[in-house]
Amino acid sequence: MFPRITLNTLCVCVAFFSAASFADPVSTPYSTTFSILSYAKWNTTMPEICVVDNSALAQQFQSHSPNPSNFKISSILSNAIKSKDCEVLIFSTLSPKAEQQLLNTAVSFPTLSISTNNAECELGSAFCIYKRNSSYAFKVNLNSLSQAKVHIDPRVLLLGKNMEGNQ
Repeated sequence: MFPRITLNTLCVCVAFFSAASFADPVSTPYSTTFSILSYAKWNTTMPEICVVDNSALAQQFQSHSPNPSNFKISSILSNAIKSKDCEVLIFSTLSPKAEQQLLNTAVSFPTLSISTNNAECELGSAFCIYKRNSSYAFKVNLNSLSQAKVHIDPRVLLLGKNMEGNQ
């Protein structure tokens, strides 16, 4: 004999499991950044992430990096970019114009740039992370991305487009 399942019981179960299956985890700027980086193809086994002019943010990235991390994370000053081989530059204190100036004059490519201080993303970094509601989203600057010379899986571009459309 099987227990009798009523329509109300079935509806409650479906509602519960549907909500659990599609719950959005709360993102952070760190998880969003590492998610973006997971779509990149690197020429080295341990790419270096250089956080520019913000040692506190570099420490936060180190403490929030996936375990085990496939990245070396360091803090650098903007005037040291030319002498450092960074596969990823993270900007958080510079204006979009200053980011673009550094990308044009001090960076040896391939280097992917990400900003946490450039919500418009029309100039400067290839990826721009911004707070949207209680989570983080990102925009893509296709001009900077093509300049970066880092192969990015096109699916990340669709994710960025979907995030912008859901504002």
